[in-house]
Amino acid sequence: MAKLFLFAIGGTGSRVVKSLAMLLASGVKIENTDTIIPIIVDPDSANGDLTRTIDILKEYKSIREKSFSDKTDFFKTKISSLDEIGEGGYLSDKFTYDIDGVKSQLFRDFIGYSELDANNKALNSLLFSKGNLDADMEVGFKGNPNIGSVVLNKFKQTQFFNKFASNFEENDRVFIVSSIFGGTGAAGFPLILKNIRDAKNPTPHHSFLNSAKIGAVSVLPYFGVDKSSGSSIDSNTFISKTIAALKYYADNICDNKAINALYYIGDNLTNDQKGADGADDQRNKAHFIELASALSIIDFMSIPDIELSFVNGEVTNPKYFEFGLGNDSNSITFSDLANQTYEQIAKPLTKYSLFKTYMESHYEESCKNSKMPHIHNGNNKLSKEALDQRFRNSISNFNKHFTEWLDEMKVSNVSFSALDVKKNGKDIYNQVIGKPVKPGFLNKVKNGEGITSFLNKLNERETSLDYLKPNQKLTALFTEVTNDIVDKEIKL
Repeated sequence: MAKLFLFAIGGTGSRVVKSLAMLLASGVKIENTDTIIPIIVDPDSANGDLTRTIDILKEYKSIREKSFSDKTDFFKTKISSLDEIGEGGYLSDKFTYDIDGVKSQLFRDFIGYSELDANNKALNSLLFSKGNLDADMEVGFKGNPNIGSVVLNKFKQTQFFNKFASNFEENDRVFIVSSIFGGTGAAGFPLILKNIRDAKNPTPHHSFLNSAKIGAVSVLPYFGVDKSSGSSIDSNTFISKTIAALKYYADNICDNKAINALYYIGDNLTNDQKGADGADDQRNKAHFIELASALSIIDFMSIPDIELSFVNGEVTNPKYFEFGLGNDSNSITFSDLANQTYEQIAKPLTKYSLFKTYMESHYEESCKNSKMPHIHNGNNKLSKEALDQRFRNSISNFNKHFTEWLDEMKVSNVSFSALDVKKNGKDIYNQVIGKPVKPGFLNKVKNGEGITSFLNKLNERETSLDYLKPNQKLTALFTEVTNDIVDKEIKL
């Protein structure tokens, strides 16, 4: 099946990939591909947003490699690194790439300013301020797309671009995630798009690249920066930068019919993020806008090939999208989502939340109870001794990220407050906010004890999946049981 090459640019790109990983782990379906190759382009390799996303992707890969079967919805879509695909591929967890020479020098040295004659120095001084020229690019471009556009123009000369081109096939797709109000993303999106559309010899598979099915999400301002922390980034310039970038995109991307599908999303500007120029300090809280941006990737992949044609150097039917809610709300629950979004994410996220809660709050206790068939019965048991230790560690680490992701979205300026993952025990079925399950005959919750019902369902279903290896059996069993709970008890 066709591959999706997912270019994620800068901090916003990393955060959107994080949300996508959470959705895919939960079993949200993505069409027309079974493999996603994230290519994260960020000169700031120590960026806290980036390092957290890389850890999530590594754990996702590890869990899937040990537990995938055709009976599980969790971690179903394959995520691969660029290094692993094609001939000569090797096992790798490298998802981030930069451009040689960016981090080791000032911008003035990168462009060879000292070697220019007087006239060219004067021209560069008009284009770049002294602060631009003296910029240390160790932590990226700090909201300066004029710097980013120069540096990222070397994108096509990199080894990773050549590796991408070498493995891009005719039916593969490309999606580009970037912000429009910063430095790296605003500059990177049009340059990556241009280098793909204009690829020529000796670039491998350049004809496939020229006519590739390409989508992108351009994330407009959705948070402000608290200046009290001393950051050099000024969110007062976000709107003016956005207006300028949108004009450029209109003239050079939309009017030129260079992209098949372009998604726009943003939110009101509020100073709700700690200011940071980069490195580990740049660790922004997750935001619903990033979740919605991840859904644009899933939407793009649902568009049939016939609607994404590229003929005679132009997209024949370019598409433009925005995201909308069913109900206007500053505290979004599942019931506030539009029907399509609700159908995509409500059940999968609830199912995974139930699985996570069981593993965190009830697995150890079940292992100690010899009367729990789903743990101790069969040839392939689910006890701590039977499950792979590294697999259990990866599940635990990923679940911590999942909880953190949900908790952070609850406190953003437009919060996503659909699940209460702290509900466990007898209240485990009451995790969906705004949809409590009352104990009683009609909803079949035995004795009013949610966890008792949960365990009974696990015990009843275990035997039908005993042919699977323990790791596979775990995710398959919880796929089936949580599906039953969501349909019959919670009734989403």
